[in-house]
Amino acid sequence: MMIHTLKIVVTLALLILSGCNSGMAKSGTSGALQHDLDIARLKDVATLAGLIEEYKEIKGKYPFEGDVAVPHYVHIATEQQQKYAKAGPPYDHKKTSALDFIKELQSALGTNIEIPFDLQKVPTNKPNFYIYLIKESTYFIAVHTHQDYAFANKVAAYYNKVEITNNKDAVRRGIWLRDELLKNQEYINAINALPNKPGYTEGLREKLGGNKAF
Repeated sequence: MMIHTLKIVVTLALLILSGCNSGMAKSGTSGALQHDLDIARLKDVATLAGLIEEYKEIKGKYPFEGDVAVPHYVHIATEQQQKYAKAGPPYDHKKTSALDFIKELQSALGTNIEIPFDLQKVPTNKPNFYIYLIKESTYFIAVHTHQDYAFANKVAAYYNKVEITNNKDAVRRGIWLRDELLKNQEYINAINALPNKPGYTEGLREKLGGNKAF
């Protein structure tokens, strides 16, 4: 009887392990971990857009608005992530560092503000950094999620994009006005989903040093 029970336990363990490994083989990363990281990413896009809008209220324009005639990009990448964020779009544009972006925001909002960033150190399937783009008076702030969401734009398998803009004419699948995204029930459900490891992402952000990570 004991041997039979042991065989059942071992079989169940192997099945569970096989399922975990198959998930990892498909996506190259842990679905449970990405679930928690996605919650943070979705909160971060709203936080960043909020900071950008606060800056506009104080300065009368968006960060780097009017500085150049071409699209102006910031890859919000930590020091560790920068090596994965070197490539830019294949057209004329300007890139500004995340550090200069932070300093610009702080010039209006104060040095105590914390700039959120993607908590994934190495990319799998999608970029592991956020993107700020200003073109003329229109801005976009983008994050990339592992999971598919009804409010996101699916780029590829395990690669989805959620953006906030200030331009209602630019709104389309995955691109939202901030207030509209915050009212979207699927988005509300996603950011309020129970994490697999409560407190993990908050602790990891603190461990990485907040603004010191850039």
